[in-house]
Amino acid sequence: MKGGHHGAGRGQHDTINLRQAEARVVTGKDVKTLQALLNLFLTAGDAGEDGSPIPPLALDGAAGAKTKQAVLAFQTAAHLATDAVVGPLTWRKLIEQDF
Repeated sequence: MKGGHHGAGRGQHDTINLRQAEARVVTGKDVKTLQALLNLFLTAGDAGEDGSPIPPLALDGAAGAKTKQAVLAFQTAAHLATDAVVGPLTWRKLIEQDF
């Protein structure tokens, strides 16, 4: 049974800020989901800024430099602001695999 109107209109995923991910690993309940969705995108053959393929991410729930690199590549491909912040727009495009 789905919930009623409680929390309606809010995104179901937390915003994940990876701007400092190289220095401080980001964890949280949605990080594994983020990594799994990014892996779907990465298997589509996208490459990093230097043109080399980005390897699939470990689904470890800890987002560091590799997860940030994948987020930036996805945001670029999806024509989103490349800010390393996974907010409502990035989540929606990831879930829809719209890039």
